[in-house]
Amino acid sequence: MAIGNKNLLGIAGDLSSSSPKAREEASERICDWVHSFDRREVRTVATLLSSAVATEEDRDCRESELNALSELTASGLVEAEDVVALRELRRDLLTEPDAEHYDYLASEYF
Repeated sequence: MAIGNKNLLGIAGDLSSSSPKAREEASERICDWVHSFDRREVRTVATLLSSAVATEEDRDCRESELNALSELTASGLVEAEDVVALRELRRDLLTEPDAEHYDYLASEYF
């Protein structure tokens, strides 16, 4: 199954939006579609999400993005190179929920 290029581009656009609401909704949509992505889409979305997380300034958005990324990893299709941007995060600056997601991802991929 796949979501298709149009939906993939929509997610990419929303994850890079200047609107925190759009970024958070994109993360929620990813969670809703997590079982609909094919291998290429999972890896693309994981790369986009990890870059979004690494640059996110809005705490609520960052938590949503980390949650979506954690959900994607359940597919078993995410590779370490897809989430390399997470290495830019400083764990000591994360909120507790963000740190939990980060610790999980770091234990799996770093």
